[in-house]
Amino acid sequence: MTKAPHLLAALLSLCLFPSAFCGSPILSPKKGVGLAERHGLGAAQLEALGVAWYYNWGSETKLQTAAEFVPMIFSVRRLDNPVTGAIVLGYNEPDHPKQARMTVAEALDGWPRVVAKAPRVGSPAMAGNPVRSEWLEQFLAASPKVDFLTVHWYKGADAKRFIRDMEEIHAKFGLPIWVTEYAPQGVTSAREEPDKYSQADVERFIAETTQWMEQTPWIERYAWHCSKTGTSALFDPSGSLTKTGQAWANTPAGERAPEKGKEEGN
Repeated sequence: MTKAPHLLAALLSLCLFPSAFCGSPILSPKKGVGLAERHGLGAAQLEALGVAWYYNWGSETKLQTAAEFVPMIFSVRRLDNPVTGAIVLGYNEPDHPKQARMTVAEALDGWPRVVAKAPRVGSPAMAGNPVRSEWLEQFLAASPKVDFLTVHWYKGADAKRFIRDMEEIHAKFGLPIWVTEYAPQGVTSAREEPDKYSQADVERFIAETTQWMEQTPWIERYAWHCSKTGTSALFDPSGSLTKTGQAWANTPAGERAPEKGKEEGN
């Protein structure tokens, strides 16, 4: 009889803190990744990273995974692509000549078809600074339906600068934010200077930025962008996690992930 309270306490701990016993932390519903699915990355990488959601810059996925897939309409040239789910991401860097490359008029003309695809819609993501973007300012001046602002950021391993930039963006536009691409370096920069940032600097940057985003309610979701080479890369050539990938996988867990297809504010 004297052992019963101890057994009850152990069972209660197992229910409240399952990660302590099974080794699988509760996923943060915010943490995701941009996954280059067409380059052979798949469900094994998502599981290794421990992310709750992912996107692949396209409108569909071929993966069978517990992680939520969020589709994107990359540009007006893909408006006919089918979309399933409650969320859709808008155009990818229409201000960049090698990405969506669209005028504001073209973007607005196709936007009603983007909006019709899902209840929640993310803004076009700028290649440049959203705060100083004439493209985004002109687009939003037309008052299109935008439920959250998508942001890309590659300005080094400086967490304070990252946080300052996000606060400036939020103050100007007053919208929830999804950081859909961020890392100290993008692909081109990492190819040219793969050792520009030390491993310790990148891991510190990940720890500080993710902790802040987990605690900031208007940051709804965030996703690392793999630079393919250098210290911002998540995977090595075999698809295994790099030290940076391991750091991303071990970022602090948040609350239990919501049911697939649901999102904050719905």
